[in-house]
Order: sequence, then C-alpha cells, then structure tokens
Amino acid sequence: MEVPLQALAEIRVGYPFRTRVVPDPQGETAIVQLSDLSGETLRTEKLTRVHLEDVKPHFRLRQGDILFRSRSMVNDATLLDAPPALPPGVERIVAVAPIIIIRPRRALDAAIHKKYGLPPTAPSASAAYLHWLLNHPRTQSQLRARGTGDNAEVLRKGDLSDLPVPLPPREAQALIMEAADLLRQELRYRRQLIEDRREMVEEALLYHARHIDTAFYERSSDAPDLPSPHEEEEEGYLLAACDDPPEPPFSPDARKAATELETLMADLAKDAAKRT
Repeated sequence: MEVPLQALAEIRVGYPFRTRVVPDPQGETAIVQLSDLSGETLRTEKLTRVHLEDVKPHFRLRQGDILFRSRSMVNDATLLDAPPALPPGVERIVAVAPIIIIRPRRALDAAIHKKYGLPPTAPSASAAYLHWLLNHPRTQSQLRARGTGDNAEVLRKGDLSDLPVPLPPREAQALIMEAADLLRQELRYRRQLIEDRREMVEEALLYHARHIDTAFYERSSDAPDLPSPHEEEEEGYLLAACDDPPEPPFSPDARKAATELETLMADLAKDAAKRT
C-alpha cells in the first residue's frame, strides 16, 4: 500500500524571516538553518540564537520532527530523534525557511482515512521510518526529478505532499529500521577495515622505499628481491598487507533481523493474497 506523504505527516515551511538573521547571544530562540542539517540526526548544541516574539506553537521543534532541505545540492532529511536540548536561557528551537518541517502523525484518525481513501486498519508511520525513506536513494531520485534550479535543487512543499510512501504495518517498519541500522553498522566496519588496510599497505611500501639499496641495483643487471635486515619478516608483512582483507563477520543480529523481516513480509504477502 502506498499513500501520499501528507496523509502521514503535517508538512509546513519553517519560520519565515522577513529580514536577514541577526544573531543575539542572549536570544531566547535557537534557530535551525540549512547549514545545520546533516541528513542524519540534529545536533542542537551550536545553533544560532536570536530574539523572536510571537512565535506560533507549531514552529517549535519537538522530538520526531523531520527537517527537509528544500533548497540544496542534496535534498536530504534530518531527524530530531530526541527531545531538543535547550541551553540555559533558550526557550524554544525553531527551523527557518526554506527548511520544510515534516511532523509525522501519531495516529491516523477517521477523517484522514476517509480523505485519502485508506482502509480502517491503515497504520501511521514512525518518524524513523519516514526519515529513512526520505533519504533512500530511490526516493532521492524521485525528488530530483521534481526539483527545479540550476546550481541547487529547489523543492516546494507541494512536491513533498503527494510523494508516494510505501506503508507497511508498524511491526514491519520496526524490523526494517532494525535491519537498516545493522546495515549501517556493517558498512562502518567495512569502511574502517578498508582504511586500516590502506594505511598498512602505504606504511609497508614507504618502509621498502626507504631501505632499497640503489648501489646494489647499479651493480646488477637483474632486479633482485628487496634487501632487508629482516627479509622474511618484512616480506611477510608486505604480503599480508596486500592480501585481500578477511570478510567481516556478518552480525548475528543482522541475520536475525533480516530473517524476521523476510518471514513477516512473506506472512503479509500471504495475508494480502487471501484478501484478493
């Protein structure tokens, strides 16, 4: 089942500044600007403070809000995954335009079901699931096709409102997020392994570059083995560095999550087949 994003979340543009932002170290409001977004989770420690009056409640950020870069080379989403940490003297945190605030609905009421033609059992979408989906490569490709602009992609609120969102049950959403988190852990491990191997090989090559006996080469017409006071040891070190790195162990938790996800999706497919 696919539903438009606006059925699952409130979507609005951030606070509109009428003039340029004037920082105020004593300001009671911390603001989130495009440069503060990372595509992952929001860090609130170093936000700019300003003085604002009469800020409507819906502009105040809260846990679960997703902040979307609508004008950038990369139109990704950043999640506020914990209650905002307010520094001393700060009363609120607001996101400013052109950031688009996506606030997932905690539940889908009867009016939403009726308006978008959803079955009564249609679930809501978790903030973590929507955040993951908005940053998914295929979703990003869809968004780029909707964007305008030469030097940066510009997306409007309407471009997000009717974005089709796959909507599995909440149990499946949780398993998908568990598997996605474990995948990120595996990728971090592999990247670190590759970086460690690169450093090992480069250090080994540098050692041999410094210990080559050039005079020996001048006396011989044949290219000899690299001389070393510990030849066998150094040769073994270099060969070990150049060998393919061992495959990292696939996390048992990742296997379990993937198996549970496959089982659940198979059950859902069987249930859907019975209903048709």
